[in-house]
Formats: sequence, structure tokens, C-alpha cells
Amino acid sequence: MRIHADGYIDLRRSARIRTPGPGTDVEPSPEDQAVEFLLSHAFPGHRKVTRPLTEGHRRRIRLARWAGSVSERMALVDRVWREITEPVLPPENPAEPKLIQVIRYGDREYPLYLDGEVTRVIPPGGVPAKRRARIERLDMKTA
Repeated sequence: MRIHADGYIDLRRSARIRTPGPGTDVEPSPEDQAVEFLLSHAFPGHRKVTRPLTEGHRRRIRLARWAGSVSERMALVDRVWREITEPVLPPENPAEPKLIQVIRYGDREYPLYLDGEVTRVIPPGGVPAKRRARIERLDMKTA
């Protein structure tokens, strides 16, 4: 796949798809997609989520999803991650994952673990939430 200077993606078909260029105002990602995309990454260091995603964070996540390179994507995602999280002390035994938080959104729960030198969700993609009322906004709990 190749992105042309005019902002179109060459998909080796006659169809042309318009992508935003630099400085273009984009619509924010829906919150459920933004949460899922953000928590699908492992982040260096030990941190826990303390703030919900804002509209600006969701815009950056949409740009990260459209990024042309991995380094550009991770720069955008890491910036959002650092703005909504706070550092925590490393686990006593770094060889064993330590649960620090469960993030519930919609019908999914995302168990956040300190795993070695990174913070990540185990299992990837989270797990179905237990039978409770559906939560329409980000709900953070500390383990």
C-alpha cells in the first residue's frame, strides 16, 4: 500500500479513498473503539489509568489508527497513554504479572497487569464482563 501526496491511498484498485492530511481536523473515534485500540497495546513502564479519554484523546487515537508508520502510531498512542495514566511502584516479583486495575467498558472488562517491564491487558482484548448492568462510560477500578 502506498499513500500519495494528494492524500489518497493506492489500493491497487480503481477506488480511491480520501485520508486526512496533516493539520486536518478529524472526528474523534467512538469511545468504545478508542478504548479497545488503546488497551490493545503494551506500554513500557508501570502505570495505571486515572483519567477517562477526552475528545482530544479520541481524535489522536483516530489519527494513530490511520498512521502510516509504526513509530508515528506509537508516538500518538503513547502520548495519550501518558496523559491518562499515573506511574505506580513496580511489582515485588517482576517475573510474575501483577493485577493493578480492571477497566470496565460496555460488555468487556480489561484486566491491566504489570508484566515484567510493561503494562498491558491480559488476556489481549479483555474478557466478557460479568452479568451486571451495561456501563456506557469508562469505569476504572483499582485492584
